[in-house]
Amino acid sequence: MKEQRDLGLLILRGAGLLLAVTFGVQKVGWYWTALHAGKSLSHAGLAPLIARMGFPIPVVLALWVTFNESIGAFLIGCGFLTRVMAASAALGMAGALYTSVRLGEDWLRAALYLIIFVTLSLTGAGKFSVDHLFKRKKSPTTMERMG
Repeated sequence: MKEQRDLGLLILRGAGLLLAVTFGVQKVGWYWTALHAGKSLSHAGLAPLIARMGFPIPVVLALWVTFNESIGAFLIGCGFLTRVMAASAALGMAGALYTSVRLGEDWLRAALYLIIFVTLSLTGAGKFSVDHLFKRKKSPTTMERMG
């Protein structure tokens, strides 16, 4: 039963990889292109939309969303720092859901990612993850050797 749960968490974390290779790569490309063109970050990527929606510090939020959907999503997929990265990604997806609904756009994808990342922030990565490799359970024999 535990093995099935861990396999399910591995499959859920696949959503992180999917997000990274689709939207994450796209957003990184926007900023890469803007920087090479000498364009201001306040006029690139998501920053103009975030400003138009009335959120504060649009450039910082745009870069945070880009991090969440690229590096953060990749780390979720690998199962590294899963709870923290998933909580951050969930917060970003809550903003994406709010924005999509407010603009009358398709909101379903943001809602699904939000559910997945909230779940992973509550459950953790499971056994098939980098987090699990770094987790050391201290058994009584380990404690005796240390003492």
